[in-house]
Amino acid sequence: MKKCICIFIGCYLPGYKYGGPIRTVVNLTELLGDEYDLRIVCMDRDLGDSKPYENIKHNEWNQVGKARVWYLAPGGFSFSAIRKFAEDADVIYSCGLYDAYCYKTLLLNWLGLLKNVRVAVAPMGSFSPGALAIKWLKKRVYITLCRWLGLFRNIVWSVSSELENADLKHNVGNNVCSVVAEDIPQQKILRRDGAISSEKLNITFLSRISPMKNLKGAIIALQKVESPVDFMIYGPREDEVYWQSCCQELEKLPANIKWHYGGNVPADRVLETLAGHDIFLLPTCGENFGHVIFEALAVGCIPVISDRNMWQCVASAGAGYVLPLSEEMSDFTEALMKLAGMTQSERASMMKKAVDIAAAKIEETKKYTGYRAIFDGNY
Repeated sequence: MKKCICIFIGCYLPGYKYGGPIRTVVNLTELLGDEYDLRIVCMDRDLGDSKPYENIKHNEWNQVGKARVWYLAPGGFSFSAIRKFAEDADVIYSCGLYDAYCYKTLLLNWLGLLKNVRVAVAPMGSFSPGALAIKWLKKRVYITLCRWLGLFRNIVWSVSSELENADLKHNVGNNVCSVVAEDIPQQKILRRDGAISSEKLNITFLSRISPMKNLKGAIIALQKVESPVDFMIYGPREDEVYWQSCCQELEKLPANIKWHYGGNVPADRVLETLAGHDIFLLPTCGENFGHVIFEALAVGCIPVISDRNMWQCVASAGAGYVLPLSEEMSDFTEALMKLAGMTQSERASMMKKAVDIAAAKIEETKKYTGYRAIFDGNY
């Protein structure tokens, strides 16, 4: 009999505004859905939406890909509901640390009310310095309270890299039980012949518009670029106040920089959207895995990214730039100017190296994934 893995996540398909966590679970179900009985419990609407998805069934399982999905109305992650979902499960896998389903699961586990069920928590980058800096007081109080009560005992942490593992131990303690289960990337790549244009830089930012993703830093980097640039911004405006501050910086762009906001991009259109650009600019303050970085690599969109993620190989392979953040963003400006000075064939060479990285990562995840260790209890 297949082990039953019950995955709690804030939003799932057909939603897409929740970003990387949805892609993580979608790719996980595609790779391991034949080996395990995967059940996903989530809200019945996308992030920030007031209405539920159309064409879903409530109060029963919906078959979505290789998993079954149960959609809950707002407030549906009650203690009794969590206990009910746990009855048939071998593992409860919580995506995220601060969500109601996580702390309620931790409390039930601490009270001994989840019988014969192992609890795994994927912090999803919650312990990175960039993430902790946002609403830091609330997060510090929450983490301290969980540690003091012992809610982090008798669980396994699912971390996506050794970097995240170090952040976890720094904030929770060295005696934690953790398994490195690197996020599973989507399994498609797209090779193309060369750059879209040799006369100007075709740059995109595609991510949630929030302080964590640092669109403002990308704009500041562009303010001193002297070459012609087409700059496309995609992503949900998660933080409207932050978006307005970005708009103020956009007004400072010189005449050679043409920009446009393209709105949200559904998950099934991310690859084709990125493929329409040559350079992917993401000075993120921190990434758990960075699905969108992988997707940029997979279509040969040259990454110019911060060093606060696991994709350090981009720089060493000559496939893009991995740079430190600063107030002036001068390193990013310099990198963009270098790209502007390249020939079309030089950029095409970087694009090929980017796709090679993505192809190698896909083959690597087919051979080994830490998720099996977590689901089977081999840790």
